[in-house]
Amino acid sequence: MSAVPKIKPVTRSVPGTPPGIYHVTKLEKCKLESDGPSGYRYVIEGGYAPITGFYIGSRDHVMTHATALAKEMNNRRGVKGTKHIVIGKPKIA
Repeated sequence: MSAVPKIKPVTRSVPGTPPGIYHVTKLEKCKLESDGPSGYRYVIEGGYAPITGFYIGSRDHVMTHATALAKEMNNRRGVKGTKHIVIGKPKIA
């Protein structure tokens, strides 16, 4: 399902996002369908590929949602980078 722009989407780099690996880079007003409700498409970058989402609400509400999602992703990733999970018996030193 592709998003259909309402008129002419304005893509902006979003200033003031908190530091971290994942951060919100774009926020644009659009519609999923031509007769559907309008909302905002957001892009979160910082990993291997950008993550694109769509949320219905005001610009501030969508920005809060996207920033919280990026913050949660940063918390899951950890401070030192990707966490590796070792399956099996731990080695005894």
